[in-house]
Amino acid sequence: MHRLFPNKHRKQLGFFYAEVLLSVILLAVLLVPAMQSLNSAIAGNSSGLAANQLNLRSKMEETLSNPFNELYSKASTSDTTTASSFSDTAGATNRRIVVLYRYDVATSALSSNDTGLIYVSVYYETKGSEGALNTLVGRWW
Repeated sequence: MHRLFPNKHRKQLGFFYAEVLLSVILLAVLLVPAMQSLNSAIAGNSSGLAANQLNLRSKMEETLSNPFNELYSKASTSDTTTASSFSDTAGATNRRIVVLYRYDVATSALSSNDTGLIYVSVYYETKGSEGALNTLVGRWW
């Protein structure tokens, strides 16, 4: 009998459909301007530092996709400023320079010895090595 006629004074659990609907509508109305401002902030920043770093990263990945032996054969042993053949063509706008040199961890400097490590640096020609993207590449990894 208790189940057929529930107690009218029992506390109701959960939400009404109207409450859920109202909260979803309010959330949607408030999120649209927030998402638009976020989108414009991201789009406004794309011509700045983020886009530059993305272009450098793209060039770095393009360079590192080559076999290690090819990179190692083109790595410099005496000059860290010589652009490698992996750099963008001369005269290109926003030319990205790729510099490869053999690296010795013990001395933290370039080496003419066979160290099995290459220090790779990618930067914009107009900015010099300021803001460069750098990494070490090893023969064994």
